[in-house]
Amino acid sequence: MWLSVYLPLLPLEALDLYQENQHQLITSSIAVVKNNIIICVNPQASSEGIKINQSLTKAYTINPEIKILKCNQQQEQQYLNQLALLIYNYSPNITVEIEGFFLVEISRSLKLFGSLEQLLSSLTRVLSNKKITFQVTTGETPESAKLFSIETAGITITNQTSIQRMKQNETVDNKMEKLHYLPITLLQLPEKSIEQILSVGIRKIGELAKLPDKAIRQRFGKTVSLYLKKLYGKFPDPREYFYPEDCFFQKLEFIDVIYHRQGLLFPIKRLIDHLCHFLRVKQKHCQSLHWELSDSEKNTIHFDVQLSENQISLKTGVELTQLNLERYTLHAPIEAISLTATQLSELNINNQQLFEQQNNFIQETVFIDKIKARLGVKSCYHLQQKMEQAPELASQKITHTPPANIYSNKIASNTDKREEHQKNNAIHRHNTCRPSWLFKAPKPIHFNQGKFLWHGELKIISSQERITQHWWKKKIARDYFIAEHDNGTLYWMFFDHIEQHWYLHGIFS
Repeated sequence: MWLSVYLPLLPLEALDLYQENQHQLITSSIAVVKNNIIICVNPQASSEGIKINQSLTKAYTINPEIKILKCNQQQEQQYLNQLALLIYNYSPNITVEIEGFFLVEISRSLKLFGSLEQLLSSLTRVLSNKKITFQVTTGETPESAKLFSIETAGITITNQTSIQRMKQNETVDNKMEKLHYLPITLLQLPEKSIEQILSVGIRKIGELAKLPDKAIRQRFGKTVSLYLKKLYGKFPDPREYFYPEDCFFQKLEFIDVIYHRQGLLFPIKRLIDHLCHFLRVKQKHCQSLHWELSDSEKNTIHFDVQLSENQISLKTGVELTQLNLERYTLHAPIEAISLTATQLSELNINNQQLFEQQNNFIQETVFIDKIKARLGVKSCYHLQQKMEQAPELASQKITHTPPANIYSNKIASNTDKREEHQKNNAIHRHNTCRPSWLFKAPKPIHFNQGKFLWHGELKIISSQERITQHWWKKKIARDYFIAEHDNGTLYWMFFDHIEQHWYLHGIFS
């Protein structure tokens, strides 16, 4: 069984998708043109007598105030791909046609959803939330489902979610019989073939189907014969199925330019929402978003948004994008905006404890991202541990965005876990009783009459820890102690056997 989703206003709604106020789409006369020919009109323009395939001159004659929009096929294709991701949840076998059709093979999905009724109801809710005009029909072949969606026969669902049934228990024979009564003009054939069929007095598809196949080939050609066989399921009709892209890219070109940052909020939300759904379908995550804004003076503003979380949310993505955008000045009205996410990695889905709390951790990573957005990526860094004995060499600063698995628990095999556990134990042994804060350079301590003096008196309260290393470069030989200051603060101090002097190296929190 095949499902057809038809978007009759695709050229118009693809252009208006990002517009926050769609009131003009209903009250004003609007038409989309391609090569000065009308290819799409809204209901208001249609009621005035403006029709598809009319010339632009005739449209202005009927209504001099009609709003004319230029066809944007790139944006239409992006729009179709985005909707295909929504339908992808119902079946992986989707064919996308630029004319505004989604042909979906659903026979294997009926068991998952329980029934055709439940599948259609769920799909209706999803598409209705997008506030688009659509028609959904079913058929036994992709071409028959396509014709039914054009004619709105069979089961039809509109954006008002009304369901019309010709019969409750419709059989395959009943569906195929309906094809007989559809007009010839609905056939997806060249205009010349349609004219040839009409010229012999045939008006219905059933009248043509009753003719012998040999007579159809002789009179109207092999193309018509092959099309009829595919229409009635008598010949294989293989399709090239849709598959989500490996990377995300979407661009919106504005009909009316945007003069201020607040006006960019709605398209930014729209693009990030599309990205979030794309990542869910692909089971991926990204840590970098690339934005480009093009203005009317042909200038381009581009910036990257860095993310520390392994998953992006709509709220966080919008907030960080706005913070980054505040660092730039809009010198001219914005004509287009695009979002790109190319550095995608596999999503690590972890088993978490039932009562595990992650709210504080998520808030901390979002806070770090906000600091980077306001002050730049290099304003924050994290410390990475190294297998070194010398304390000043045991860690290094990393300024770039760390991999997501630094912030999330990675699923690993037993061997990987054992190796990681051994490595962590080794680092822990090396870093026993280490302070959280090291001075950039050790500070000398005065030793006078058996007392350690540094802005007050220090008293040793621990046993020694000897560290010797780097004999092949610069030899290190130190005895470390924990000392308590007069004010109660704990310090980390050492005696340098090479220089024969006492130093203060760090402070405990």
